[in-house]
Amino acid sequence: MIFLYSLKIDMKKFAMLSLFLIFFLSACAGSSDSKKQTAMNELAADNMYHYQNKDLGFEVALPSEFIYYQTQRKNTDDYIDLEIFVPTGDRSYYQEIPGYGKPVVIRIFEKDTWEQVKNEEENIKLYKKIGEEGGRVYTIRLWNKIPVDWRDKWTKEMGEEIIHSFKLK
Repeated sequence: MIFLYSLKIDMKKFAMLSLFLIFFLSACAGSSDSKKQTAMNELAADNMYHYQNKDLGFEVALPSEFIYYQTQRKNTDDYIDLEIFVPTGDRSYYQEIPGYGKPVVIRIFEKDTWEQVKNEEENIKLYKKIGEEGGRVYTIRLWNKIPVDWRDKWTKEMGEEIIHSFKLK
């Protein structure tokens, strides 16, 4: 009788251990999901860098040529700029950050501010509206003067792909 009682306890332990292992192994299998996100500084399977800014509420895909890209955020009273920089060796190109050119600026306005400034000459010429959500208006500017060492890399299609990849989160 004592033997059957101890066997009953061992069976309960065995059942609990088995359930634990099933859950543990299924959780491990789920973490190798093919939709696993790639780090922003690593090329994804589509050969793009996927930059995400959760605070500003957007994501954008950058071409593989943007290897070693850097970002900088500037807050003003009227807008927020998220600037994307890429390395350049062109010393004649104006370099706000030494050794880097600025191919992309995403400028974010509060909707009320955008309504006041959207017809200003700079905003009409340089910034293209690419989205609106949560009281914010998202615009983008691509460089118009390209550093010498980027003339063979940068294409109009590359700029269009960056704009097309922009997604609000």
